Amino acid sequence: MISHRSVPRLLASIIIGAVATVTIGCASSSAPRNPNQEGLQEVLQAEFVTLDGSRERLANFSGKIVLLHFFASWCPDCTAEAPSLRNLDLALKGSDFQIIGVAIDDDPFEARGFAARMRLPFPVILDTQGELKRYFSVREVPTTMFLDRMGVPVTFQDPETGAPTAKLSGARRWDTDRPVEMIAGMIEAR
Repeated sequence: MISHRSVPRLLASIIIGAVATVTIGCASSSAPRNPNQEGLQEVLQAEFVTLDGSRERLANFSGKIVLLHFFASWCPDCTAEAPSLRNLDLALKGSDFQIIGVAIDDDPFEARGFAARMRLPFPVILDTQGELKRYFSVREVPTTMFLDRMGVPVTFQDPETGAPTAKLSGARRWDTDRPVEMIAGMIEAR
């Protein structure tokens, strides 16, 4: 039996739940999970060389929402999309958000030149062996996906259509209101 004193708490819980559901809508906890969790841990712990020659692990970004962006220097759509990713990175600097570029099917020298020309402010991994490309089933560039704070791929909303997806192929504008608000909601959802 519900007492009249517990009604305000119950209503508050329902409202908080509804707000959380709306806020998390783009990064739902019911997102498809890779059934191979052991494989995911291997990918997260694997070391990759970055454009500056350092070594990086995806696991180093745990605790952050990660936009994982697969591109190649020879791809015209990747060139068109790069400025909006740069602007997005600058707009969300200092938050629990990180863009990580993944150069695939590319010569490291060309990837470095592309990152310099596009003034990419975020880390770029050289996926020279195609490990990330294979694990995340990337078939074309550009492809973008999101990882939650534990490094697990999540479902999110396509910034153009609003449709839920686990991965986007093709260029998008990431520095407009809709994607910035979506990502801010993912960050705030914790």
